[in-house]
This record gives sequence, C-alpha cells and structure tokens, in this order.
Amino acid sequence: MMLNIDIYKKIDSLVKNNLFSLFFMFFIFSAFSQIFTPEIENHSIKDYNADNQNWGVDVGENGVVYVANNKGLLVYTGEIWKLYKLPNKTIVRSVLVDKNRVYTGSYEEFGYWEKNAFGDFKYNSLVDKFKDSNNFINKQFWKIISFQDKIYFISFSGGMYFYDGENIEYIDDSFDSFDMTLYQNKLIIANRRRGLLEIKNEKLNHFKIDIKNNTLFESINNVTSFNNNLFFYDLKKGGFLYSSVLKEIISLPDKINEFLQKSILNKVVFLNENNLVMGTIKEGIVLYNIQSKTLKQINSKSGLNNNTVLGIKNKNGLLWVALDNGISKINYNSPFSFYKDYTGKVGTVYDLVFFKNKYYLASNTGVYVLSKSGAIKLIKGTENHVWSLNVIGDQIIVSHNDGSFVIESEVLLEKIHFDGVFKMVKIPNKDNLYVQGTYKGINLIKKNKKHWSSISIKNISFLVNNIVFESDSTIWVSHPYKGVFKIELNKQFTEASKITPYKKINNSNLYQTKIYKLKDTVLFYNSNIWFSYLKDKDRIESYKKFKNFKNKNLLSFEKKGGWFINQEKNLAYFNEKYKEVYQINIPEIKRRLVSGHEKIIIQNDSIRIINLNDGFALFNRNHLKQDESSKVVKPVINKIYSKNKEFFINNLQLEIPYKDAQYLSFEIFTPNYYGSKHTYNLSGKINQKESINNGKLILQNLAYGNYTLSINNSALDNRVTGVKDFHFKVLPPWYSSTIMKTLYFLFLLATLYLVYKINKRKNKRKNKRKQIDLERQYISETQKKINKIEKENLLREIKGKRKDLLNSTDSIIRKNETIMVLRNELIRIAESNPKISKTKKILEISKNEVQSFKDWKIFESNFNELNQDFFKKLIAIQPKLTTKDLRLCAYIKTGLTSKKIAPLIGISVRGVELQRYRLKKKLNVSANDNIASFLKNF
Repeated sequence: MMLNIDIYKKIDSLVKNNLFSLFFMFFIFSAFSQIFTPEIENHSIKDYNADNQNWGVDVGENGVVYVANNKGLLVYTGEIWKLYKLPNKTIVRSVLVDKNRVYTGSYEEFGYWEKNAFGDFKYNSLVDKFKDSNNFINKQFWKIISFQDKIYFISFSGGMYFYDGENIEYIDDSFDSFDMTLYQNKLIIANRRRGLLEIKNEKLNHFKIDIKNNTLFESINNVTSFNNNLFFYDLKKGGFLYSSVLKEIISLPDKINEFLQKSILNKVVFLNENNLVMGTIKEGIVLYNIQSKTLKQINSKSGLNNNTVLGIKNKNGLLWVALDNGISKINYNSPFSFYKDYTGKVGTVYDLVFFKNKYYLASNTGVYVLSKSGAIKLIKGTENHVWSLNVIGDQIIVSHNDGSFVIESEVLLEKIHFDGVFKMVKIPNKDNLYVQGTYKGINLIKKNKKHWSSISIKNISFLVNNIVFESDSTIWVSHPYKGVFKIELNKQFTEASKITPYKKINNSNLYQTKIYKLKDTVLFYNSNIWFSYLKDKDRIESYKKFKNFKNKNLLSFEKKGGWFINQEKNLAYFNEKYKEVYQINIPEIKRRLVSGHEKIIIQNDSIRIINLNDGFALFNRNHLKQDESSKVVKPVINKIYSKNKEFFINNLQLEIPYKDAQYLSFEIFTPNYYGSKHTYNLSGKINQKESINNGKLILQNLAYGNYTLSINNSALDNRVTGVKDFHFKVLPPWYSSTIMKTLYFLFLLATLYLVYKINKRKNKRKNKRKQIDLERQYISETQKKINKIEKENLLREIKGKRKDLLNSTDSIIRKNETIMVLRNELIRIAESNPKISKTKKILEISKNEVQSFKDWKIFESNFNELNQDFFKKLIAIQPKLTTKDLRLCAYIKTGLTSKKIAPLIGISVRGVELQRYRLKKKLNVSANDNIASFLKNF
C-alpha cells in the first residue's frame, strides 16, 4: 500500500502509543460525535468478486462507479459489478472518468478504457506516448485529473505528467507532488517541498494566496476545493481553509488537527460549502462542519466496511469510499439516519417513544433512555424483556415480562401489575381507563391522579397478546395458538359476560392472527391474507377491499393511510385510496428489522421511527414524496448477449438470429440509481411481464418475429423514472428464412412437376398394366373354362372308365358265377358217377377259367388308369403283400363286396372274409377301423 513513507511512520508511532491514542479518541468524540449516522451500504469481495484493496474511485455522469482495485478496474452500474484486468495484470492505483474515457494509472502503466459497441470496456495503453521511455520505469501513478483538455497525473516517486492527446510529457521540478485540485479555473498542486503550486504553461509556479498575513507552507500533502473555498493540509501545521471572498486563511482547531494527525489524514473532499469529508488511515471518515467546527465520525462502528480510507468521491448526493477492505456508499442526503448500539447491551428494540426530547427504547434487556448528547442509560428495575411503551400524561407505562411498570422522570415509579404484559389499550370514551393483554388474561387498570390500580377481568384466563375494541364494551383479542375471540364485557369492564371463540376460517387455523380496526371494520391478518368480521352475519370472511394486499402486513395506520410490509421486507405507505405512495427498500433497514415485531412509530408530523434489532432508524416522511419536477430518468440497456454471441447495444432495430434468441441476456441499469427495482414487459409473439433481479434479464425460447421490450424502474426516492422501450426482431430459423422459403417454393414447384411426370408415367404404366391384367384375366378366365371343360371331360372319362371297369368286372363276375354254378353241378354229377371222364375234363377247364389271369389283367389295366401308383404305395408301407393280397386290395378299393369278390377269386364268401381279416393285420389296420376306408386314402 504505497501511500507515502511518512504515513507508515505515523502508523508505527500510533501503535507504540496505543493507550494514549485510545484516551485521545475518547476525549475527542465524546465532545464532537453525534448520535445518528447516515445511510451506509457496503460492498465486499463477495459482491464485486475482485481483491479487497481499492485505491481510488470515480463516478460518471450516468452514475456508473469506477474503482481502482488490486486486480484491475471495477465497474459498477448500480446493478452489476464487472472487473476488467489490465493486459499486464498489474494493480490499478488511480482512476478518472473524462467524458467517454476512463483513465487509470498503474505500475509502469498509464492509459484509458473505452466502451465498445458491445458494451465492454477495452484498454488502450499510452506508455508509447511517453517522450522519455525510461522516465516512467518503476513509477506508479496515484492521482489523475482533467484540466483544459489535458490529463494530468502524479507519481509520488516521480513527479507530474500530462497527456495532450498526442504525447505524454514530464513537468519539470514536480517531484514530491502528492495531490491536486481545480480551484477557480486553476490547477492547484500540493507539494511536500514547495507548498501550494499552480500549473502555468505546463510549469509549476507558487500559488499566490491573497491574504493580509502571508504564511509559509512547505509540506502540503492534501488539497481540495469547493466554489470559493480551498482546503489544504500541511503535515507539520495541520489543516487550513482559505476563502477567496474573505481573503484569509483559517486554521482548523488544534484538537481537530491533533486528531487528523493521529488518525493519519489520507484523502479529503468537500461535501458542500460548509462540510469537509476527511478520509483517514485509522479512523474511517470524518465529517467536519466548518461553521460549528464540529466533527462527526463514520467508521466501522457506524457501519463503514473498514476504517482505512484510500479514496473518496462525492457525486450526486452520495459519498463513495474506496477502502482497504471493500467499498462503501454513504448517502448523506438520504432522509434516513440510524442509531446503532455498538455495545450490544441494549439488544433488540421492540418499541420506542420520543418523550421530552429523549428516546425511550423498549428492548429485550430493559428500558433505555437516549439523550441528545448520545448518552444512553438503563432505567433501573426495568431489566428483562419489554414489549411496548405507552405515554400517558407525564408518565410512561411499560408492558414488561414481569408486569406493568410506571416510569416518570427516567425513574421506575411503581409497579401496577405483576404478571407478564404484552400491550396496553385505552377504553374508548372512558378517561383514565385502560385494558392490558397479559400472559394470563386481561387486566383493567385505572389512573387515580398519579397512582394506578389494576384488577383482572373475570372469566378470561388465557394469554392475550392483542386487543381491539369493536365498540365500547365489545373487544376482539388474539391468542398465538388458539385463534381469536370476541368478548362482551359488562358495563364496569370487570367481567366477561360472553366469550365467542373463532378458531378457523375456511378450515384454516387462526394461529398467529393480528387484529386491527379500520374505521368501523374489524380486520384480521392471517397466513398472508386479510379477513373482516361481518357483524350482521356473525362471520369472518375475506376482506375484498384488501384483495391486493395479499402478503402485505399492516404496521400502523395514519390519518390518511397506512404502513405495510411485504414478505421481502419492503416497507410501503398506502394512502386512503389504497394506492402506494412511496416505498422503503433500504438494505440497511431490511437486514436489521425485528421479524414479526416491525413498527413504524410517529415522532411528529414528519419524522417516523423504525425499530431495529440493534437500535432504530429515523426518516422524514415528507422527503420520501416524489418530486414531479425532477428530470425523467430512463433505464439503460448496457449489454446484450447470448451464450455464444454479443450484440451491438446501439442498434435501433436489433436483429437477433433464432438460435441466439433461445437464451438471450440483457444487462440493465438506471443512471444514478443503485439497487433499483426493475420490471419488464415483453410484447410480441410471446407476451410476458416480470421483475428483473440484480439488473440481469434473461429471455428464453423466443419465437421469431418482432418484439418490444419495455423496462421500468420502480423509483424509491424523489426522482422520476421513465420507461425504456427497446425494439428488436428475432430472425426466423434458417429453415424459415426468406431464401429457404424461396427454395421451398422452387422445390415445391419442382416436386409438383416431378409428381405430375411420375403420375403421368405411372398412369401410363397403370393403363398398360391394366391392359395386361385384363389380358391376363381373360387368359386366366379362358384357361379356367378350358380347365373346367378338361376336368369335366376327364371326370366323364373317369366315370366312363369306372363304369367300364364295373361293367367288365360285373361281366367277369357273372361269367365266373355261371362257371361256378356249372362246375358245382358237374361236381355233383362227378360225385354220383366218378368214372365219367368227360365230366372231370370239364371241371378242370372250369377251374382254370375261374382262376384265369386274363380277367385280372383286364381289371388291373382299367384299375391302374383310375388309381395310379396304388400298388406302389401299398408295397411301400407293407413290402410283404402277396399278389393275392394286392388283388384283394384292388377289389376292395373299387368298392366290391365280399360276395362279389368271391367269384373273382374263385373262393367262397367266407374265404374272402378270412383273407380280408388277414389283410387288415398285414396293413396294421386296427380292429375298429374299416379296411375299405383305409384303402380309399391311397
């Protein structure tokens, strides 16, 4: 951390004299410190993702913040932090915004950054512009300023240089220059050897101060100016103020100079004409009021990120502080101011009243009194948890974990009740009568002059943490886990005559229900939904007037509106027409709210108080109102890119390829706004509306076509914001482009022509095929007819042959039968006369004729014509069949009975049956099967 050698020596001296320093700091700030600190927002490494040390800071006209960081140049739009590294990866020591350029100084490096068409900063080194290339070796550039179209910069160990747009030149005899400022169109230099100097014709001359008594200054380390005022700090003599109007030099008070010397003054700027901001190495920021000659310290105890200040920039009502560890933004024009208990003794503040110019704090550790001097003390006897405070006359009634107490003149006067008390409520139209919700029921308390009495209301024996009067004698109370109850009290308010429990609404338990009264309507807030009691129906139903107040809990009513808080812990004020007037979205407040016990407390007509978990905040409600005369500020699109491509941000009609529109990112900010709440409305082929988180909008899966992106910033202060309309076009995918559509059309024509030709050819082939088919069909039908005729002829022929076969067989049978008859007769004659030789000869001839093979051959020939391969098939299954067997099979196949077969074979019918039986056995025909049926299959 190369500030200067003297600073390090002073840090060592402070460490050695630590005890003295602590005593000195206590003395100074017990006299000069004030109670409240301004709104502070800190940014750490986690936020900006760079190194902890930040050496300088500057702010552009659009509110973009540029920070010189160990790792490079940090750029903050108010939404997104980005780090840009130098090509040589060196530390950036100083930064200056000048028009469209951002100049930075580093180790042996000096140059500027410019934003390209894609929204990114690109670095341009000016090292080659040094006339003497060896003059900047081992130099680091700590301070940069713009004056008369030239850029001046300082190296603590090397002196001053200037860049005229062409070359960089060294200013002679500028060694030991440490700071510079613009004062009445002059560039004033703080020099350790020669005091205050002025640039004239690129040379250093003594700056002549027009004063009555001239004083010599030799070791000037810091200088700054505002209008006619000039401040400079001499390391030996302290701080001085010079006014060109008064024409005199005024030294800062000795005690302040001693403090600045002990805390090591490093940076200084004017806040306004009457206030100086001094950044120190040891004690953070010190605000010096020139008129009152008082100091106000803002350090790590006040919420500053770190106590070592390395750079300061005052711009647009904000003080940006570059620290040894982080970056802080101090809003000194904010309507909000904070009190924080750094001791940790006070604890969480549950309620607060402003009474007799003092703040009384009800906390989880007791009741505390905070005076204007900043002194805070615990009122003895109030130790333990305090829920609420009520101011009644000259007294404060305390609702305490141990009962109900009375405080007067910062002293615990008496105890009214000895059980835990949540809340105290006045009975309507009754003087000095109040009820208290307690851990065990409800108490009636009464004030008698300055003394109080308390009795328990009968028939109520459960915890009551909220009470609302519907009428003079009807109250609504809540129990955290048993729902809500409507209670009728007697005229003396000493007894509950009727208790009606309401445990559920639409089957939902009424746990943790809050009760309010709006004019004549009793309201309930449960599970982020509003309900109301309908007296005529004796029923609790949804409250239609608050249908837009889902997830918004009421904190307090005012005469013409009310304060609400949503689930994101944003506080908002709505007028009597339920329209949001202004909103509080301050990180410092949101992270310190007391969850479930948030309150907006009225101090006076304009000042409101918010209880916090370590103190409280004040704000002027009137300063939150929007100034209609303010300039309209529109959001800005800082960068547009997809996963693979960046787009020009200044295109009036941006055309985005279809594939890039599937994941399209927009980086957005509103100039001079920080942490804005942006929303967008996309209209086109896809319509959608949503909020934008952290300044980054991502659109996905956009269909091709024209779109309008409208971006709005929800203003949280007194500036007016406008709507940014951005028009872009998503190009069709390649397959839907104009060229492709033309190709598709040509392809369609070609396809139609090809289809026509194919169909023509197909029809030709079809007709030819049809003709062939007709011819084939004709041939087939003709063939069928021929076949039919041939079949009929064949059947007739077969029938004829069968008939011939049967006829011939019948003829043979008749012949054989006749022969056998004759033979039998001859046998009889032969038997009667065996010696007749002629008879024997006739018998022999008849026997031969019956067994003749001629008849068989005729039968066989006719049979084979009708039954081809019959005998081959039989022999194939039974090779042992004899000729007689085959003849018998043929006769059986023909359908001849045993009676007709007998004459053919020349045996008796019984002999035929015997042969049939043997044949069945040879052919393996079962006894149950018919051999004739078996032979028909062959």
